[in-house]
Amino acid sequence: MIAFRSIGTILLLAGTLVIAADPTPPTVPPVLEPLKAKIGNHWAFKGMVLEFQANQPLTEDQFKAIESLGIRRIAIGNAKGIDDSSIKRLAKLNLEGFVTDGSQLTDEAFRHLATMKSLKNLSFYHPAFGKKGFTGSGFALLKDLSELETLTFAGTSTGEEAMAAIGELTQLKQLSTWHTQQTDPRNLYLLKLTNLRSLKLGNSLTKYDGNPRQPCLTDVTLGTIAQMKSLENLELTEMRLTFPVLEQLSALPNLKKLKLEGVDISAKDVDKLRAKMAGVSIEWKPMTEVEIKRLQDFLK
Repeated sequence: MIAFRSIGTILLLAGTLVIAADPTPPTVPPVLEPLKAKIGNHWAFKGMVLEFQANQPLTEDQFKAIESLGIRRIAIGNAKGIDDSSIKRLAKLNLEGFVTDGSQLTDEAFRHLATMKSLKNLSFYHPAFGKKGFTGSGFALLKDLSELETLTFAGTSTGEEAMAAIGELTQLKQLSTWHTQQTDPRNLYLLKLTNLRSLKLGNSLTKYDGNPRQPCLTDVTLGTIAQMKSLENLELTEMRLTFPVLEQLSALPNLKKLKLEGVDISAKDVDKLRAKMAGVSIEWKPMTEVEIKRLQDFLK
């Protein structure tokens, strides 16, 4: 009987812990309702997230409401109202996760981000596109954030300076980047990221500066990736590939999954690759004629 009660007590405590780990989301404060705010799950994070729109600068009352919630993961869409001063204010929350789409930052914002010592997951989509004062060089200021593991940087008018700075973030375990204006297909900054386990690379945008198009993702890139011995997951998008180029990846001792998304390659070459890399899960589907034409136009 005593043993039965002990087991029952353990189960009760376990149930209590499960409930405590998944609390009921707080009510959205009325002052945040104009921002279409909601609290709950989000694709970018595990755990409770505050998600809202910010096409205008936040008011003092809105900042106070955000602070009162105590939520440490924030995702901001349509973030035209988020500038350096906004980042300075939000940095006081010592966030674990932070996503913005369309923020209007300069490199000075990274000084404030560097104070978020608990930051684990950071994503910038379309940051300060075409805006002077944002080169992405400020990423290097985040090199002492020991908790930072995941970074996404996509849809930007910056290039080599940003990627060189990201190369200083040797603590990263996951990096996703595409649609930058980087022009060096060697991507040598990647070789500094010796703790990286997951990598997603997509091609660069056209600069429209009168110079010939130079994609940042070509056959040359695979020579660099093949040296990244820590990689376990790799996703490549928006490029043309062949078996002789891809088979270089067989040199990666820890690679478990390879995803080819929007990659123009023959089914015959994929079959060869699967035979060559039998221990790696390879995800690929043939592109339609429309998709191939779209890729050709994109890479011109």
